[in-house]
Amino acid sequence: MATWTLLGSETKRQLLLLLKRRGQLTLDEAEAATGLTRPTLREHLTQLERDGLVRRSTERRGRGRPRLLYRLTPAGAQLFPNRDGVLLGRLLEFLKEEGAEELLRRFFERYWTERLQAARQRLASAQTPEARLAALRDFLEEEGFMPEIVVSEQGVEIRECNCPFAETIRHTRLPCYLEARFFEQLLGREAVRVAYIPDGSPACSYAFDSPPEAAQ
Repeated sequence: MATWTLLGSETKRQLLLLLKRRGQLTLDEAEAATGLTRPTLREHLTQLERDGLVRRSTERRGRGRPRLLYRLTPAGAQLFPNRDGVLLGRLLEFLKEEGAEELLRRFFERYWTERLQAARQRLASAQTPEARLAALRDFLEEEGFMPEIVVSEQGVEIRECNCPFAETIRHTRLPCYLEARFFEQLLGREAVRVAYIPDGSPACSYAFDSPPEAAQ
């Protein structure tokens, strides 16, 4: 996923700022606001759409051709500053201070159960071990884990190079325990964690002695 500082284009940043301030944008409005040509704007908006930061739709007003509207996606909106992580951390600490550890445990277990069900649906149609691993990689990528899956003679290693729950992990390690169990229940193999981001590793890695079986 792109970050604000890595977009590499002042024009893209300008377009994202316009979309954030206005909510939606047409090519005519972008041209008037930036002074850039329509082909240039269309190229940058297409790249932002390909990166998952912008989406487009059509709107019909009376007769004539419908106009294209561009809006930020949830991923695009995440590029802008927010204090969700700080608020979440305060909430977790408050619940712990109020003696609600059991409530926290039940919440996280329910969330990971829902993740497991969603992942099983994604892997259900895979007919080979390779296809199951590819489907799992796509699932984890969409969740923001930046996964790498390495298959060798020793087995399979799943590396999660990003932790989308990093702020949560600062206050409770329940997600870490549940992630290992998630893989075991999903793949039907014992998961051995061989690297751990909170310990200073660049990724959380889980090793399995063999690939997952294909769906029956």
